[in-house]
Amino acid sequence: MENLRPQESIVRETKRIAIGSGICLVLMMIVYALIGRFSVSVLLGGIIGTAYAIFNFFQLGMTIQKATSFSEQDMAARQMKSSYSLRMAGLLLVCVVCFVVPFLDGIPCMISMLFPRITILVLQMTGQIHD
Repeated sequence: MENLRPQESIVRETKRIAIGSGICLVLMMIVYALIGRFSVSVLLGGIIGTAYAIFNFFQLGMTIQKATSFSEQDMAARQMKSSYSLRMAGLLLVCVVCFVVPFLDGIPCMISMLFPRITILVLQMTGQIHD
């Protein structure tokens, strides 16, 4: 049985993504409040989307960790493709739920799926991570 424990680097980077995504979520809520569109459904949609985006990032790291343990490239490639498909299906499911459930707002959910990418971009621009 293989070790399913996340490497320290995965935990560290996920924490950075979580902090950045949390900041983005707060900024998005401020914008919603400033334009007079803030509501509990907006907040819940944003929280759900942000939580899934962070989870998705963590799962990506775990998939890479697992794929690097395979000795065959074909197995690693299949693992990556399979994980990508499942994570994207999860993303779609979360967004659909936020649009369908009456007390959730799907737009902030969708917007918050971009927060990890925004966080990575800011970290790159400030020189805290390199390509």
